[in-house]
Amino acid sequence: MPRLPVFLLLAGLLCAQAVTKQQKIERILDLTNPESAVTEVVNQVEGMLQQIQPTPTPQQKARRQEALDKIAKLTRERMRKVRPDLVKAYSDLFSDAEIDGLLAFYESPAGKASITKIPAVNARLGSIIQSELNAIGTEINKLAEDTLKK
Repeated sequence: MPRLPVFLLLAGLLCAQAVTKQQKIERILDLTNPESAVTEVVNQVEGMLQQIQPTPTPQQKARRQEALDKIAKLTRERMRKVRPDLVKAYSDLFSDAEIDGLLAFYESPAGKASITKIPAVNARLGSIIQSELNAIGTEINKLAEDTLKK
């Protein structure tokens, strides 16, 4: 009879140590830091403001910084708000084995490198796509006009 309580104790310890799928997803999000999108948004807005006002006065600089701070705060709040939705999306779309694989990857040196370098790849890709769209813009407009004329 004393073996049954020991077995139950061991089973309880094993269950307590098991990491849930949600906890693994939270770890993935901690590693990949989707909140870094806040920095991207602020940088994009700052770039737009720089184009609009290349040489701002000190007063304009102060107002610009105030606006950027508000944008960063608002974006951070939104990212916190959507995090549960992001966890649910991962949970719905990835199996347990896939979550384990993602977690292993993001904890590896290659995964850590991808986390830091993918935003730069995406920024370059955005520029490339924008450039290509600008290059074919007149063709697209002509095709649209021709289609509407028919």
